[in-house]
Amino acid sequence: MGAVGMEDTMSEYVRRFQEKYSTALLADAGFRAGVPVGIPPSGIIPLARDQKLAGPVVPVRVNNDLIAILGAVHQAGPGEVIVLANRTYEVALLGDLLATDASRKGLAGFVVDGLVRDTTTLLEIGLPVFCRGTLPIGPLKLPAELKGLGESGVAVTLGEVTVNPGDWVFGDADGVIFFPADRLPAVFEQAEESWAREEALTTELRGGAALGDLLDIEGFLQKRAADPTADFNAHLAERGRAI
Repeated sequence: MGAVGMEDTMSEYVRRFQEKYSTALLADAGFRAGVPVGIPPSGIIPLARDQKLAGPVVPVRVNNDLIAILGAVHQAGPGEVIVLANRTYEVALLGDLLATDASRKGLAGFVVDGLVRDTTTLLEIGLPVFCRGTLPIGPLKLPAELKGLGESGVAVTLGEVTVNPGDWVFGDADGVIFFPADRLPAVFEQAEESWAREEALTTELRGGAALGDLLDIEGFLQKRAADPTADFNAHLAERGRAI
């Protein structure tokens, strides 16, 4: 696939996620497609609950080094997401100046496994920022013994999840998830099928049908009484359902 074709495909992933998919749906789609789903510890959520985020990542192992963050933002390209992983949460890794520059450059946003500051201005800028919370103090004010040399464009770890350069991140009010870029076609193919099934199920529910009837919960309860290892996902698949 040529560069233009790849850019069109990437834009389509972003568009479909922004317009109709959720991280919950993509996570389910990844599991059904047999694709590894990178799920960091809970708590990395958007500053504004309606913000959504999608794009290839530029990971930064911060090590309380503001210069590493500045360099990553300066070198990143339009549509990319800066992912900041730090050894401590007790410092704000992002503020208004970095966010303003990132917005100017057309970056897709930030995922911060830590804290940010200048919150009111960040919200005014409108660039999606996912983080664990806020704090007024940035890394430049830390004592020298707490600072090291950071690196950008390297694999980082968020909890037990390894995030590699070029992986994709998707974020909404539920948090963030990561996928290998080369597995996105399988994820999005399954996501479209899952979305269609869920839309049909929702339509039936709004029409007055009971969820338990639509999923044949009584049938599954009988099946599980006879076999405690009965698989509910398999039960749903036999009926063309998914939740």
